[in-house]
Amino acid sequence: MNKKILILCCGHPFASDNAFGYHVFKKLEKMKLPDNVDIMEVGFSACMIPHVIDTKDKVIVVDIFHAQKEPGAILRMTLEELPLYIEIKKDAAKSHLIDTLDMCKLTGYCPETVFIGVVPLDSKTESEQMTPEIEKKLPEVMDMILKEIS
Repeated sequence: MNKKILILCCGHPFASDNAFGYHVFKKLEKMKLPDNVDIMEVGFSACMIPHVIDTKDKVIVVDIFHAQKEPGAILRMTLEELPLYIEIKKDAAKSHLIDTLDMCKLTGYCPETVFIGVVPLDSKTESEQMTPEIEKKLPEVMDMILKEIS
């Protein structure tokens, strides 16, 4: 039996590098993905869907990550590793998502969760365009996602 997988793409289309997950979603929705894989673009509200998360075997969260690494660094983390790498104070949305996943654990089921994304260069400018340094990371992240679902 194939695992039921959900790819949660986070970000806002008008927020420069914060739009990274949104741009991944736009690429994924043009692809023929396996029947066991669902994609969802959730803006900054990934924590608001525990009823969807707890029906999956695996959740892949695609986003930017404020981390102590160079802008453009690509990260892959598990739920347990996430707080070790990101700066929670700069990213309340991820803090809320971690809380949501912890609530799923309390109900007795939390899917395998993987976080994939990049460290942003510009997460403050209002723009439809990502910085070129971050945009060029899209193909590598797409490859990582496709490996996760295969």
